[in-house]
Order: sequence, then C-alpha cells, then structure tokens
Amino acid sequence: MRKIVFIGAGSMVFTRNLAKDLMGIEAFRDAELCLMDTDEIRLQYSRRCVQKIVDAFQNPARVTVTGNRREALKGADGVICTVFNGDVEASRREVDIPYKYGVSMNIGDTRSVGGIFRALRNIPLMLEICKDIEEICPKAIFLNYTNPMGMLCSAMQKYTKVQVTGLCHSVQHTAEMLAEWIGAPME
Repeated sequence: MRKIVFIGAGSMVFTRNLAKDLMGIEAFRDAELCLMDTDEIRLQYSRRCVQKIVDAFQNPARVTVTGNRREALKGADGVICTVFNGDVEASRREVDIPYKYGVSMNIGDTRSVGGIFRALRNIPLMLEICKDIEEICPKAIFLNYTNPMGMLCSAMQKYTKVQVTGLCHSVQHTAEMLAEWIGAPME
C-alpha cells in the first residue's frame, strides 16, 4: 500500500481535486491518503470530503488524519504540499506594501516584490518540511503546490536532498486563456 501525505490538507480545493486525481489512477486505488493540517476544523472538513471521494470511486484506499507532520511522514512514498503559511493579513501586506511604493500587483503570491515577500515567509517552513522528509522518509517524492512555487522549489532543490517537483494548475489555464485571446487553437 502506497502512502501519500497531504501537508496543508486544509486547503480543501487542492486536497479534493488531487484526491480525485489519485483515486482515478489504478496504482493508487488502495493507497493510504494521510491528511495533515494544523487547523483541526479544516482538517476534518477535508477528511469527510476525501472519504466521500474514496467511497464514490469504490476504492479500498484508507483516509487517515493528523495534526502532526512528523507522524504523517512515517512511511510516506509521496508528499503533496499545499500549505498556507501565515494569515490573510500577511498576504495583504505582500500586496499593500509594494503598492504603497508604486508597484501594483493584482496578487502577490508568485512573482515581483510580493512573491519575494511570500518566498521569504515560506522558505524556512519548506526547508523544515524537507528536513523532516530527509530524516523520516528520504525516498519520498515531494510535490509542491505552495506559492511562489518556483522560488520555493529552487530553495528546496539547492539546500536539501529531497526529490522536489513543483506543480501549478495555472499553466494550462493560462495557455488556454492566451490562445483564446489571440484566436489560436490551444494546440
């Protein structure tokens, strides 16, 4: 049985969509999906949602939950990270501070000054997660969805031995949007 750990499982949209994807793949039909989040209320919402997905697929997968990252990582084959580190006020500052100095961004999570602020806030946490992976499940593959995805993956790849890959669902949507804008086929 493969064990896939979702760190930041309280990010319900990501957790739900990724659980659906995994349950549709034969190799993960009987996986343990271990949901980890520090927010107990959001964790329980995600647990119920993921269990409904497993049941709908009629798979023998097992859903487990914990608020302890090190416990979650025991025996992990894969780790999916969708953490939100900080609070809404921290995200607001990542946009408002640059704006005060003439840098306008619609969102500050991936690039420019706001993205750098977010990277500085998230890199220490991501390196902590990698340290735990190196110690507890060194062969696990780490899939990162946390922004700024590129900056975080660069730091993790440079300073750890963890097999890290960054994923972003916006790439496909952006390509489709640009093709539509110029009247070109997506291909």
